[in-house]
Amino acid sequence: MKKTILAIAIPALFASAANAAVIYDKDGTTFDVYGRVHAQYYGEYDSYDANTDTSTKNDGELKTYARLGWSGRMALDSIWSGIAKTEWQIASENSYDADAREVKARHIYAGFDGSQYGQVLFGQTETAFYNATVAKTDIFEDYGDMANVYDGRQEGQAIYKGQWGGFGFQTGYITNNGSYDSNYTGWSAIEGHMDKGYTVGATYDFDFGLGLAAGYESKSFEDGDKSILGITTEVGSFAQTNLTDKDDWALAASYTYAGFYFAGLYNESKFKFDGFNDVKVRGYELAASYNVDAWTLLAGYNRSEAKIKNVSSYEDTTNHGVLGVQYAFNTKLKAYTEYKIQGLDHQDDEWTAGMQYNF
Repeated sequence: MKKTILAIAIPALFASAANAAVIYDKDGTTFDVYGRVHAQYYGEYDSYDANTDTSTKNDGELKTYARLGWSGRMALDSIWSGIAKTEWQIASENSYDADAREVKARHIYAGFDGSQYGQVLFGQTETAFYNATVAKTDIFEDYGDMANVYDGRQEGQAIYKGQWGGFGFQTGYITNNGSYDSNYTGWSAIEGHMDKGYTVGATYDFDFGLGLAAGYESKSFEDGDKSILGITTEVGSFAQTNLTDKDDWALAASYTYAGFYFAGLYNESKFKFDGFNDVKVRGYELAASYNVDAWTLLAGYNRSEAKIKNVSSYEDTTNHGVLGVQYAFNTKLKAYTEYKIQGLDHQDDEWTAGMQYNF
């Protein structure tokens, strides 16, 4: 997350790394270990299928996961250091699907930190597009940040990022991925063979609390039936195969004042196909929080819409408000609840509550 977010998120939106245990620190070499245990209950609700005009009951369910990571740094000279980080996550036996119960890599990278010259990283982590723009509205535990089609952390990246005063810049090249999975848990998913991609993001933070950001990400896929996009709208769902390209761009802004934080995001995405019409998606996200002592109050709005070129007009794919409360017992343990107010026809409101222990 951006530093501006973290500044108002402590103690309620604290990051695991802030609670890391220093295992070794000697002669310019450090090694930290951190982790998380997360338990979350999802309330009962009915989901609507526009294709069959039927509703399905989803029973209440408690889901849990655990996360473990480490980071290291080794000084090479007065400016440059070698750095590395790994982070894995595993869901409990009865939580999520069978694949989620496998140990999943979140961050695995190594590289160099050149202080004022920036960082060069190689491996898997969030992309420049996410870090610059999407992260500004990604302040909820569950129901926020759902109006964009960001594909998640990418493996095989070569990344450069630097910060000079209020200006920040990141860029990355994503290498070939023969078993690509978008890792997106919203209303779209992509599977197939990614040929290559690149991503770029720029930010500028003013001294008075305003932050501006722009980002762009582009990926090309090898033509084939395994490259699939599925989108569900208010009036039905559709899927297209033979995906060849996906392009995303976004503009975002944030403002921090005392215990208040406000952020907004606008993004557009285009999916190109071989033998099918293009699909265009645009999304709007708003997020706000207020932190006082151990309490954090949150509110947000997510709306996205999609259309098939020369076939349909824009139809809503996401439309909901979010209310949330978090309570931090200390810097390591917090409890929270969120409520999703649905704006789509025939869809139930949803709620969730959970606890999170970080070390």
